[in-house]
Amino acid sequence: MMMQNVMREQWRRLAWAAAIVALLLCGGCAHYTPQPLGPAAIQEQLRRFAAADLAAEYALRKPNEIPLDLAAGFGPNEVGIAALLLNPALKAKELERGIAAGQLLSAGLYPNPTFDTRSLPGSTHPTGRKSFETSLSFELLRWQERAANKQTKAANQQAVHYEILSEEWKTVSDARTAYWTVVAARERLRLNSEETGLSTRMVDSVKARIKHGAGTSFDSNLAEMQNLKLQMERQKLESDADAAERALRLAIGLPYDAEIKLRIASTPLAREPLVWKLPALIAALPDSAMMKASEWRYEVSEGELRAAIGRQVPSLKLGPSNTLDFDGHWSSLYGFVGSVDVPIFDRNQGEIKEKCAARDLARADYIAKLQARQGAVAAAVALVGSTERRLAFQESQLLPKARENLSLTEKAYKAGDLSGTEILTAQTLFIESEKSHLDLLIEYRQNLAALEALLGRRLDDLSNGEAKK
Repeated sequence: MMMQNVMREQWRRLAWAAAIVALLLCGGCAHYTPQPLGPAAIQEQLRRFAAADLAAEYALRKPNEIPLDLAAGFGPNEVGIAALLLNPALKAKELERGIAAGQLLSAGLYPNPTFDTRSLPGSTHPTGRKSFETSLSFELLRWQERAANKQTKAANQQAVHYEILSEEWKTVSDARTAYWTVVAARERLRLNSEETGLSTRMVDSVKARIKHGAGTSFDSNLAEMQNLKLQMERQKLESDADAAERALRLAIGLPYDAEIKLRIASTPLAREPLVWKLPALIAALPDSAMMKASEWRYEVSEGELRAAIGRQVPSLKLGPSNTLDFDGHWSSLYGFVGSVDVPIFDRNQGEIKEKCAARDLARADYIAKLQARQGAVAAAVALVGSTERRLAFQESQLLPKARENLSLTEKAYKAGDLSGTEILTAQTLFIESEKSHLDLLIEYRQNLAALEALLGRRLDDLSNGEAKK
């Protein structure tokens, strides 16, 4: 009887201890808090957002930086900053940092111990016999596995970091490209206005000559057709400009109808001397965010292979064990419990082979990306060079000749030596030359933007052919 009372007291104390431990463990648990999506509220929030919110967002995200001054409007750099801060797709991508951080935290945690119990409260032969067994076992991780898992998740965190940087640059690059598309559309409208003014003056001049008997109705009709063609062209250019501005708002992350003031220089498409060289651009590619992400993905495959090799060692669980037995009187046995895998059939060879192939694939993927990016950069540099040479030829040869031809024709026309058809022909040639020059300037700017997108940085960050650190 005394022994039974002692055992009951031990069980009571053990139950209290288990309850206290359970309460302590649950005290650190996370609690679920629902967050309804609310599509209507989100839509209303997106509609309220405006470019004016950018300065406040910039001050919140970068409190130690100089406040953003947008009084003069958005230039290409401000457009890139706005896209970084406001673009919803980029904000969604940045949340992957939290997932990677959680995976790294999990990789550093030891597995919880396992509590096992078995109760045999009755028997028939002999009657009245009881047995209660309990054990607490801890998994002893294979000596390489935990370190390899941490290596894998740390590399994954770095890969996610550079993937986000790559996505950030893509967002900035897309926004800057959209800005230059708006600039191009407005420059086409400006040129169209100049050409329409020139054409209108020509129509008036032909009509004046007809009044004095020096012109023909054919000349008047031809001049009016040219003027109408320019007016029709303007309608399309205005539509293109509206579409370009909507695309710019989308690239930044603003509502489709948000007001946005752009800062555009008087000669926005003017060329500047190129101070970089192809070898320096190629040498800078491994440091780009995209290639860094691919490099860390290879490190992830290294860690996964190391963990797979570690798992070929048998797993082991050890812990204390206690058995209470009653066969007329109570007895208690203490000891250890252990379990180990017997690697007769599975030594994790399948996973090891898979992870070896995955590592080889990651290496091949890195090489292929770098080779493809080198070729693309070389092609983009050649395209920029070709466009620059054509621009130089146009500006030194073609445009001066077109201006001279128009000037000489106008003088001859005023002197009465030429017909209206000939002056209209010279005027059309001049207009087409100016359009061709503007199209080539726009193409040049687009080629520079494409080169920046491939490099993962602005060309302004390159000085004397070497990347700024």
